Amino acid sequence: MSSSQRQAVFRPEVYEVNTLEQAMAVTVTPEQGTTTEERWKKETDFLVEDIGRQLELGPEDCVLDYGCGAGRLAKAMIDGYGCRVIGVDSSKSMRLLSPDYVLSDRFTVWSPQLLGKMTEKGFRFSKGICLWVLQHVFSPEDTIGLIANAYIPGTKFYVLNQDGRCIPTNLGYVNDGKDIRAELVKQFRELERRRLPQEVTTPNIAQHTNLFVLERLGN
Repeated sequence: MSSSQRQAVFRPEVYEVNTLEQAMAVTVTPEQGTTTEERWKKETDFLVEDIGRQLELGPEDCVLDYGCGAGRLAKAMIDGYGCRVIGVDSSKSMRLLSPDYVLSDRFTVWSPQLLGKMTEKGFRFSKGICLWVLQHVFSPEDTIGLIANAYIPGTKFYVLNQDGRCIPTNLGYVNDGKDIRAELVKQFRELERRRLPQEVTTPNIAQHTNLFVLERLGN
């Protein structure tokens, strides 16, 4: 890490927003060749179908959506499969916005701290997702550990990330070089790894993504 990166200060407050439009823009950023609105529609349509197929979602399932943001995937999964979703997000404003966006009594939103407390009490999930989140968290090993502790052995876990780390700091977004895949396979068996298809995004975004389907290790 360069000297400028060593002086960088983590700034999670960049994810504190006032409106749904701001939440959309900060979670699905406009990139060269596409807009937030285009990504929100095309990515969500693909992801909800792919997640439903990979996790075999149905009305009896309760899914952990870690880093739920304003609830775009939670809403799509509930509308498409009738499942329950517990969204978890570190941003207080996202937690306040998401219930109005999802608009379903099958959706609940927690802080990471509450997830940890519920896990300590024995609450467990058998299915989960985490999209565009692990690249941004300060400590991916701690976040992955928190998620893994909330799963029973054999839980299917669907993860979408960009290749490199992208941490919000006072110096902009920086890469600390941590290997997300290496951290994931400490807790999960990798069942599948591929790119986000180009037809649902741009070629540049697609070639820098990792889409994982994993299974929680354990007896």
